[in-house]
Amino acid sequence: MCAKKSYNLGGQKELLTIYESDQALSLEQVEDLEGPVNPDKKLELPDLSKVREVLRESGWELIGDRESCSGGAFGPIFKLKVREMTSGKELFLMERTFTEMQDIERRFGLVEIESVPSSHNNLDSEPRYELINQSDHHQDKLIIDYLYNEARALKELQAVKGVPKFYGAVYDDLNGSILTEFIDGPDLSMIVLRGKQAIIEWNVPELLEKVKKIYTAAAEAGFIHHNPVGATIMIGPDREPYLADWYLYAQGRIDAESPIRDKYLQGLRDIEEFEKMLLTAE
Repeated sequence: MCAKKSYNLGGQKELLTIYESDQALSLEQVEDLEGPVNPDKKLELPDLSKVREVLRESGWELIGDRESCSGGAFGPIFKLKVREMTSGKELFLMERTFTEMQDIERRFGLVEIESVPSSHNNLDSEPRYELINQSDHHQDKLIIDYLYNEARALKELQAVKGVPKFYGAVYDDLNGSILTEFIDGPDLSMIVLRGKQAIIEWNVPELLEKVKKIYTAAAEAGFIHHNPVGATIMIGPDREPYLADWYLYAQGRIDAESPIRDKYLQGLRDIEEFEKMLLTAE
């Protein structure tokens, strides 16, 4: 298959595709090669033995079983109690499962996506890219593609303050999960939904300014979050924000005029407009 990257610049008619070879595949050809994916198909949870194996490779052991926490974009979210093998230190991790397909285009509009490489477990291997579908099609993606995307981004962004600490990715056939630090605090969207008093109490405008810094630092490291306003933004016990949902992003440099820089600037404007809306709301 032709290797290429696709970027959405704001609308269905503004899709930029960058090919890494002379061959160009149409959407129909991609569909013929990959086949459609049923967005309603549900998969089993990743086997807990595989979770334990990934944790052991990182120097941690799982204590007990999964503790149900909430639901995410692709499946249930669990709280895991773990112990460091060397020091005996205990803490909680979050396991975000990727077990069911969602209609991402309907939720977020057209977005660019980096697909899974031939070896899911090798995050350093060269990925391949595919053309994303138009809005009246389901994406030609397996759920494991999104899992790979998030693992790769988190691994590369560990030096960025405000990106959750990454403990590993679990691959179990065509699904799996992401293991990150457990942020013991509310979701920013839940604070906003509680109304103006909660927005003032939590100083949401200041939190959004910090989100802008996280978003910019990640973009400077080459990862432009697909939707910094619509993403899950957890607030820690220290009232610092953490930007999650790294399963979709654009990659590139933002220090020169380009579609990538335009996308980054649009993300900044989205955050600023959201902040302005909150400040002017009754």
